[in-house]
Amino acid sequence: MADLTQLERAGKFKEAIEALKSSPTYDASYFYNLGVLHGKIGSPGQAVAYLEKANHLKPHDPEIQRNLILAKNALQSSLDSNNSEIGIDSTSSPLELFSDRIQADEIFGVIGMISLIVSILWIRAYLKTRNLLKTLLKPSGWFGLLGLIVVFAFYGFYRSANSTPPAVLITRELLRSGPGLTFPEIAPIETGVKVRLVGPPSSVNENETWQKVRYKGNETAWLPASSLLPL
Repeated sequence: MADLTQLERAGKFKEAIEALKSSPTYDASYFYNLGVLHGKIGSPGQAVAYLEKANHLKPHDPEIQRNLILAKNALQSSLDSNNSEIGIDSTSSPLELFSDRIQADEIFGVIGMISLIVSILWIRAYLKTRNLLKTLLKPSGWFGLLGLIVVFAFYGFYRSANSTPPAVLITRELLRSGPGLTFPEIAPIETGVKVRLVGPPSSVNENETWQKVRYKGNETAWLPASSLLPL
């Protein structure tokens, strides 16, 4: 890390990137540093890609979010200047966008907390009445049941949104109609653009794997799996 800091202070950002990649840790700090360094060498697409990954690993870090906003603004300017038809995120639904901002452990934490509160309320009500039906008919019983229904419905929506998990391009690619270079090209897609993964990857041969993605609305195409950074 000391060598990385020295390289960055000396303005040797490309060398710092290579030094960082030589000892990958794949944690939030690793992807954050990669994102910041790519921003400094004028690669907003890769800056967005790595900062998006850092943000998913550590979603409430203000420094990561601040740099991600800056990188997205730079990438959007680049896309606008190139008249790109595919935006930074042209495919995610509002539910998917919301799901991308939270983590599974947060969902389970909320479910656990509400379940505990409901259980305590029901036990207290039951000890007073000693009648299960009366306990359920009390206001505390209704509110508790409603709370559980809302929480588990929310969890169902979360699971549904994660059936097409997000990924981001780490290299500029050509979308194709099928899994392989022999299939017709559809359109170029820029580094830093977010897509949604559709189904499992498809292996063309031992060295080539392709992934079906949703890239614009409900439109789908195929990309080399190696060009994608799952979030």
